[in-house]
Amino acid sequence: MIVPPEARRAQGDAAEERACRHLEGAGFTIAGKNYRTRGGEIDIVARKGKLLVFVEVRSRGDADFGTPEETVTHSKRRRIIAAARRYLATVSPSSWREARFDVIAIEGVGNAAVLRHYPAAFDAKGKIL
Repeated sequence: MIVPPEARRAQGDAAEERACRHLEGAGFTIAGKNYRTRGGEIDIVARKGKLLVFVEVRSRGDADFGTPEETVTHSKRRRIIAAARRYLATVSPSSWREARFDVIAIEGVGNAAVLRHYPAAFDAKGKIL
């Protein structure tokens, strides 16, 4: 079934909002959303103390064609890393000590949707940890 772009964007927005609530519940502050650069985008930038977390949010209605986390390809990870480097160039080095890359996968719809959070899902070279 082909999903219209507007519906896909609405699903993505809802997934990002749910991911933000999850992160806030875990003690993070949301420092930014949808940070775009020429080479890539970061869905959520979260902060906890001196830790900066760059979060990729992926969602799927079901796993018929694979899980949401499986869609974070090496190419996608490289684009996220490039955007994170640009973001880090805009903030004071004294405002953070450590950075990491997380993936939040949301599978299903509505109240039945399951959220899976993968802290430090990959490193700054794009290698899955």
